[in-house]
Amino acid sequence: MAATMSGKISNKLNVADLLIQHANAKKEGCLIVSNGAINWQFYLEESQLVYATYSADPLDLLDNHLRRLSRQVPALNSEVRTQVRINFNNDSTDQICPDYQAISWLVRTNQLKPNEAATLVEGIIVEILESYLLLAEGTFKFLPKSAHLPVYSKQSIPPLLQKCQRRLSAWQSLGGEIWSPHQRLYFSEKSPGAAKLSPSKVQQLQKILRGFSFRHLGVLLNLDELQLAQNLNSLIVDKVILLQDPQPPFNQLPRFATKVTNRPAPKQGNSSGDAALGTIETSNIGQKQYTIACVDDSPAILNTINRYLQDQNVSVVMINDPVKALIQIMRAKPDLILLDVGMPWVDGYELCRLIRKNSQFKQIPVVMVTGNTGLIDRAKAKVAGATDYLTKPFTQADLQKMVFRHLT
Repeated sequence: MAATMSGKISNKLNVADLLIQHANAKKEGCLIVSNGAINWQFYLEESQLVYATYSADPLDLLDNHLRRLSRQVPALNSEVRTQVRINFNNDSTDQICPDYQAISWLVRTNQLKPNEAATLVEGIIVEILESYLLLAEGTFKFLPKSAHLPVYSKQSIPPLLQKCQRRLSAWQSLGGEIWSPHQRLYFSEKSPGAAKLSPSKVQQLQKILRGFSFRHLGVLLNLDELQLAQNLNSLIVDKVILLQDPQPPFNQLPRFATKVTNRPAPKQGNSSGDAALGTIETSNIGQKQYTIACVDDSPAILNTINRYLQDQNVSVVMINDPVKALIQIMRAKPDLILLDVGMPWVDGYELCRLIRKNSQFKQIPVVMVTGNTGLIDRAKAKVAGATDYLTKPFTQADLQKMVFRHLT
């Protein structure tokens, strides 16, 4: 087997050239490029690109694209997507990444057809290349192919790079306010521009713009995130929509090299802004006030969860007595249940089994909150009827992603 090759990216060798050179050399294997915080992986075969991913939560990346595809493939429902994350959360090798293993599993289990997998792969590659082309420096290594990689799509690299460069130019032309598709959007009702919007539009924006990123909001609205950013840009410039930094680990991805120009002030009633508002008005996102029941014997954990979800469109019911939890859950009729595993008298697994015995909670997502991440613990959670699990210690971003996954 050929030896692993490595090197450093300099100003004389940009990342696009690096990828083309490895493809032209007809190398088969995985090119791994790192900026120190994030790794990008490109799988090459016969001078073409068969897959690409990065280390910034690749299963979140996959989940977004599965959500988009689920509009054409209804079998890719929330239960299937959750099973993907449970099955492949910690499975990774240098040769086959967890998201590609998950795609292969979906095909093997007949939940995804090969041509649908090809569509999925092609969309993911474009997203990965967009962030990769922003790299200015880093290191790289090439691992020769040593594992079987099922191939669903082979793409010529130069046309892909041209497409992504055009998209990046469009992102960069939006100006200095937008520098990442992972920035989070919030509605500012105190801005002067907000006072000029109709009450119905204000209400819709208040419900929807609660910290979703351009990527996540694009998935929810079934819009390309670039189109969404273009539509909303006038409202962003007017400070009607405020942007916050991406949640970790997406804050470690490179930023657009934006150039702020002397743009004319946006006109009120700008057609692109109206189009965006019209799209949002037809969406049912944010229409419902969700209820989340949190069961934990620690008041500190319950208060933390409540604080983390303050900006979400949810009502949190805090339950600190596991013995009385089932009765309180029945009263609350929650849309999502968070269960701590390690509680006295009745542990989370037993409580989950009791909840599942009640017919009205058969389909309600139940998330186990645990410090144990082993295969045995995951298996126990699955047998008990849990939908998903959240690992302690968790961040606000971890919790918000869990809510996004199961309540949108």
